[in-house]
Amino acid sequence: MSRAPRGDRGQTVGIYIVAMAALFFLAFAYFAVGQAAVVRNGAQTAADAAAIAAAREQRDAVHDAFLAALLSGDADALRRLLDNVAAGLGAGCPDAAATYAADNSARVTTCVPVSGPPGWHVGVASLGTVGRSVVKGTEGIHATAHATAVIEPRCVLDETNKPVVDFTCDNGPLDIDPTQSGFTLNLSDFYTVHLSD
Repeated sequence: MSRAPRGDRGQTVGIYIVAMAALFFLAFAYFAVGQAAVVRNGAQTAADAAAIAAAREQRDAVHDAFLAALLSGDADALRRLLDNVAAGLGAGCPDAAATYAADNSARVTTCVPVSGPPGWHVGVASLGTVGRSVVKGTEGIHATAHATAVIEPRCVLDETNKPVVDFTCDNGPLDIDPTQSGFTLNLSDFYTVHLSD
């Protein structure tokens, strides 16, 4: 009596199961790494937004002083404000930093004035965890990021001839007449706020 040839069907099923398990593991690993990258990028976005918002709030705090100096034609005050927008301002972290961090799913962990050009160095931590409870052991790990934003003048004062005040700015001459009807002071004409290394 002849015996039926032995099939390798059992071996193929075993290899298939091992291969599928490996593929599922790789897919899970890529998913976990991708989740962590998304949270980390979100934290960096929050840090950038918070630092820029803090610097803008600091710049905007001199609006009334700048307008008063324009109206009075006080060239010395205008030069002082252009040279150092931070002069006379408090050192507390501007409220806008926390607001913009929260809008980007993060919280402010550090917020300190920078030396050199006025500005703020802001650190944040993500509200969500790196593994978002998908990967065991990452439940308490939050992504962190830091950013620095500074305020620098765009203009220098040429001379003061009331009511027109002449500035030379990045884009050339800028004549301001604060007595003109409908005049609105836009401080972004005089200062740039940008991220700094």
